[in-house]
Amino acid sequence: MKPEELLIQPGMRWYAIQTKGNKEKEVAKRLSDLRLETFLPWLRNRRRIGNRFQWVLVPLFPGYLFCRLDLIVSGKVARYSPGVKDFLKFGNEIMGVHDEIIVALRERCPQGIAEIDPVLFNPGDPLKINEGPFAGLEAIFEKKMKGSERVAVLLEILGRQTRLVLRSETVAKI
Repeated sequence: MKPEELLIQPGMRWYAIQTKGNKEKEVAKRLSDLRLETFLPWLRNRRRIGNRFQWVLVPLFPGYLFCRLDLIVSGKVARYSPGVKDFLKFGNEIMGVHDEIIVALRERCPQGIAEIDPVLFNPGDPLKINEGPFAGLEAIFEKKMKGSERVAVLLEILGRQTRLVLRSETVAKI
C-alpha cells in the first residue's frame, strides 16, 4: 500500500493492539474477518526443537499487532475481540502509530517477514564458536558469505590459520 493511500479515509489510523499470549495470528485473522486492515510482521528465528535447531517464524513484536481503524466506529469491536488484551496506551490515552512507521516496517518486511542482517561483524573481529565440533574455540571473522547466512572465520589449527565456513548464528563476538 502506498503512503498516499493510507491517508485517504479521515478518522482511520494505525494502532498497536496488545494480544493475549501467543494469540497474535488468531487476533489478526479475527480483525481481518471484521474487515479491518491488520499488519503482523514476522521474524525468522532459530529454535531448538528436540535435539535439532530449526527455523521458525515468530512475531517481530511478540504480543502485539497493528490494526488500521477508526477508533470511534470500530474501536469497541477490535478491543473486545477474542484474544485482545487492549490497545497500546500511554497512561489512559490510546496512542496511534504514525503511517510512516507502518510504511517503513512494511518496506523492511517483504512478504511480512522482517529482513534483518544477522552478521554484524567486521573483518578481524575476534569471535567465539558456540556450536558444533569447534564449540568453545576462538576464531577471527574473515567475511560474510555472499547470498547466505554463513560466515567465513579463521581458526588457528596446528600453528596455521584455517578457514572454516559456519552458520552466522553459531558465532558470537568476544
